[in-house]
Amino acid sequence: MTPEEYEHHVANLLRREGWEAIVTPHQRDHGVDIVAERGGERMAVQAKMFGGSNRPVNGQVIMELYGAAAYADCAIAMVATDGRVLPDAEEVAAKLGISIRIIPAATGGAPGALATRARADSAGAPTTFGEVWQAHVMPLAGTTLTRANGQTNAILRVDDGGIERRTSSGRNQYIQIEIFRWAIEQLLAGATVTREQINDRYAGRASSGIMLILGEIPLFETATVGREKVLRTRSLADS
Repeated sequence: MTPEEYEHHVANLLRREGWEAIVTPHQRDHGVDIVAERGGERMAVQAKMFGGSNRPVNGQVIMELYGAAAYADCAIAMVATDGRVLPDAEEVAAKLGISIRIIPAATGGAPGALATRARADSAGAPTTFGEVWQAHVMPLAGTTLTRANGQTNAILRVDDGGIERRTSSGRNQYIQIEIFRWAIEQLLAGATVTREQINDRYAGRASSGIMLILGEIPLFETATVGREKVLRTRSLADS
């Protein structure tokens, strides 16, 4: 598991506990890896995957998170780690009201792991979100996607935080990676994805663009089921 995957692992655990957890883009996280909200509380989370290394969570980590949480308008904060926690970190955390939680990194097939396997028939096909993102989404940067009606979306930038596009109306929009992660993992698991589902999970009014982008991935295709347009895996369509 990579440090990025560990952040998503922690976020998934928080979601199962009733939090609405969003992993922040790496380039603009200001020291907060996850922002989680539940029952009116807003929590800043820093994920430190230090297991297997000599790096411990120390007092400086806690102090840095204290300031980062305030900057992110979070009233509470937590450090999640799979590594060692030094006594000075516990002392500072107790004084500042920051919680420290030990969350082991997931290993192959464990609950919360990101290695969702695809129903792909061809050998060597991407089988995880990270593989799909690297192999098929990152290369879309600098390309122009065209809808059936002739409208275009220019993909200006793709990074570890999401996608920046220019819409057919000429508006620049940054779509965060979490909605792509959710949709791709649904598709890899053999489920279909609709615009309505995307709108329910992403407030950025970008469902048509997301459908267009995901429809460019060779593993997936758009189809009409009843009167509804859906995304589905090609293996599902061919079975």
